[in-house]
Amino acid sequence: MVNAALIFNHALHAEPAALPISQAVHQAGLNCKLTGDGREELTLDVANKSNAASRVEIPAGMICKASNGDRVVVLRTTDLDVTSGGTSDARIPAAALSSKNPVASAAFEPAADKEPKLAPLLDYLATRNDVPRATSQLIALVLLEDVNFAQWQQFLAPQRTGDSASQPHPSPAEIVQAIDALGVLRSIAPDKTFALASDAELKLRALRSPVCRAKAMQLFGMTIPGDAPPGAVPPDLGQLLHTKPGDNCPICRMRAQMQGPQNDL
Repeated sequence: MVNAALIFNHALHAEPAALPISQAVHQAGLNCKLTGDGREELTLDVANKSNAASRVEIPAGMICKASNGDRVVVLRTTDLDVTSGGTSDARIPAAALSSKNPVASAAFEPAADKEPKLAPLLDYLATRNDVPRATSQLIALVLLEDVNFAQWQQFLAPQRTGDSASQPHPSPAEIVQAIDALGVLRSIAPDKTFALASDAELKLRALRSPVCRAKAMQLFGMTIPGDAPPGAVPPDLGQLLHTKPGDNCPICRMRAQMQGPQNDL
């Protein structure tokens, strides 16, 4: 015979069903406030004035719109539990849907529209929590606007403040972000071509960077010679291309030979 007290106790402590944010903002007893920076993050604050605990769901792919028209997309599904009579908040990773989005704090609200071009990125992020937000943002802008490396730098410029604003740019981290973005794009959209993949400035900077040179060589179809020993390090760009006087490249080596004693008249 089933114990009625056990059933009641289980029901009393059962987790509430997730309520989508699009419904929660209209739910009696819930006071939901959604704000964001227009770029990489949304913040949800919920005050639960009802007599029951609530769980608010912010699904990946949901688009939120600010009063000035700027739109951002939620990158990962987030659930926010709020006890009866309590308050809670959550920081939600997001990405701008336009390279024109300014860095500005604003109130946002859920929108009904979707962005199908971002479906491959959202599917990829669903099983990978280690992709940096900046990399995800660049991938989104490539899928939406096919931005190149210079346009990505223009997008980042307003975010640089304090000491970072006075540093040389692009920084090594930004170059790595772009190369990582290319790697993901090759995985999620292998049949498409993007301006970022043929960007000469990015290619030159990535190949000159010891941090991402190996991955860049692979992405750009450059390989280490087959007779190289195991664990060989890819050569410095100066050994592959002539970028400045004194490079140990084929051109510099040929010039050195021509200027040697054996060529003196």
